[in-house]
Amino acid sequence: MELSNKERLSEKQIALLMAEMMKSHKQAGFAYVLLVVGGLFGLHKFYLERTAQALLYFFLGLVVFLSNLITFAAAGFLGFLMGHSKAAQTMGFGFLLSIVCLIILICLIIYDLFTLPEQVRRFNDDLEEEIVQALLSTKPEQDTPATATDDNNNDPSMEKQSKE
Repeated sequence: MELSNKERLSEKQIALLMAEMMKSHKQAGFAYVLLVVGGLFGLHKFYLERTAQALLYFFLGLVVFLSNLITFAAAGFLGFLMGHSKAAQTMGFGFLLSIVCLIILICLIIYDLFTLPEQVRRFNDDLEEEIVQALLSTKPEQDTPATATDDNNNDPSMEKQSKE
């Protein structure tokens, strides 16, 4: 992030920036927990608001899970009804699809294991830049003399002074 944009902020805007960053920033440790717990379904990508990547992980994980479930359920049922050779033929495509999706997922997760801190840092930097740009695009509040006078007119102690 350019320092020049951040340097143009007033003290009040810097306080707002810090409050927003405390509220919205992401942590690498929590991203790692989500990677370990739900990496096959892209939970860590949802956390980092990378929806397209998260949906890819989710779709691949769902294919792995469902193809294994369906393949082994169908194979067990067909093996019971038609014999083991027919069951083995039925398992072929589902098992192959599951293995291919699982290999892709494992490669993606290994990549994320090494790059997750950088992904979190990039997210936080982009978030900070977005907040700074939003703060710079709004007009800072200015105290005008008319506002200060209006505030004093409503003050009861000022009324006593003006009567004396």
